[in-house]
Amino acid sequence: MAVIRLLVVDDETTTLKGWKRALTYAGYLVWTADTAPRALKLCDEHTFDVVIVDQYMPSMKGTELLTRIRKIQPLVRSIVVSGKLDDLLDEKQVSADLKANVEADEYLHKPVSNERLQQTVISLLSDEGSKDWKAVAKTAVKARSVTLKAAKAASKKLNAIRKKR
Repeated sequence: MAVIRLLVVDDETTTLKGWKRALTYAGYLVWTADTAPRALKLCDEHTFDVVIVDQYMPSMKGTELLTRIRKIQPLVRSIVVSGKLDDLLDEKQVSADLKANVEADEYLHKPVSNERLQQTVISLLSDEGSKDWKAVAKTAVKARSVTLKAAKAASKKLNAIRKKR
C-alpha cells in the first residue's frame, strides 16, 4: 500500500503538533506549516494526497491558501478547519459554500478530535468519498488550454497594434 502524504497548516502550534503526532501514529507521512507561505513552499517541493488548512491565519485565509495550492496540485484532497464562532452559527451552510466555491472536500469546526480528523481523511481517500478525478483533471487541462489560447490571441492582437504604430 502506498504511503499517504498529508500537509497540515495551522498557525496554532499546539494544534499543529497534536495533529501531526496523531496522524503520524495513524500511519500517514505528515508535513506541517505554521504559515501560508511555508505551506506553498512545501507544495512546490512535495506532492500531497490531502491538505488540512486552518481557515483563519494571520497572513491569509485557509480558503485562499487552498485556492493557491490547487493551482500547484489540482487533484489534492482538502479539509478546511475553523474555530470561529461565526462559522458555528450555520456550520452546514459554511460547509456547503466552501465545498461549492473553493472546492474544499470537507469542512470541520474546531475543536476537532484526532479521531474525527483521522476518519475524515479516511473518508476522503476511500472510494465513497472520491471525486471523479479524471473529470477534474480534464477540466484543469481544458481550462489551461483555453487560457493559453486566449493569451496567444491577445499577444497577436497586441503585436498587430504595435506594428500599426
